[in-house]
Amino acid sequence: MTTHVRFCILLALVFAGAKLSAQGSLQFNQVLLLTAQTGQQTVPAGKVWKLTSERQSGGYRYGNHANNFNVTWSATNPNPCTGATSGTVSVRYLGKVLCGTSQNGILVNGTPLRGNQEGALWFPAGTTILVSETPCINTLSPNIPAGTPYYVLDQTNPSGNTGYYECDGPLNLGSVPNTPLYTIIEFNIVP
Repeated sequence: MTTHVRFCILLALVFAGAKLSAQGSLQFNQVLLLTAQTGQQTVPAGKVWKLTSERQSGGYRYGNHANNFNVTWSATNPNPCTGATSGTVSVRYLGKVLCGTSQNGILVNGTPLRGNQEGALWFPAGTTILVSETPCINTLSPNIPAGTPYYVLDQTNPSGNTGYYECDGPLNLGSVPNTPLYTIIEFNIVP
């Protein structure tokens, strides 16, 4: 047997051994979006999940300030309900603030995973994942009659607070959605 043939047989055995010891490769299957409403999920057999991103919902709530105040309507500041450009009225003063997110997170096999994670996280088959959500309850009492203007100090704008008048606007009362959104890529493990 020549050296060349021996080398080819040896090379074939090395490649065959490498293929037998390989654990498989990953094949893209689907993208999953998990929120608190998704419920507990388990990574299926033969799959692996890669957590790639987390985003907060940016939910907000309204809160009452202690005092109402008087406003005089003008051409530059007309009544938002009637369009009147004269007259003085007492208006409700509301604050619009972002819901807290400090307790939002993800439970991995029942253990909270908190804080900013560096890089992607991988979860093997059998791992359970449950998204937790901070309750956000609107503290506004719903006693603004229809057709009554009110003032909102919007504290949700990252570039600074802005104030404006509204009439019968979308006052979200009670529980406010405040769930984080996790993006996960699911891979099949191909032998």
